[in-house]
Amino acid sequence: MQREILFAALMVISAVILTWKWLSLYDRVDAVVIFSAFLLTFSLGMLLLSLEYRMHRMREEFENLKRLIAVNADDLESRIESKFKVYMEGLEERLERIERRLYR
Repeated sequence: MQREILFAALMVISAVILTWKWLSLYDRVDAVVIFSAFLLTFSLGMLLLSLEYRMHRMREEFENLKRLIAVNADDLESRIESKFKVYMEGLEERLERIERRLYR
């Protein structure tokens, strides 16, 4: 994040210097134009930083959601397995009774 802030500051400074140099070539230095260039590049830099921050937050939320789904899937799998095991045990008991009857 510090690197992005440094690049935004460099963008603002370079825009101000470029505007000042460009206007000084024609001896028409105007503080309003320089301030407007500063404001434009500053707002663009803040917009880019805001987008970067939002993307970072969304990535963290996605990772948390992915972790949550993995944990819930494991829990669901163990619950289904235990219910299936109970059902299978009952079914095995019934099959054993049927086999005993057939052998008699």
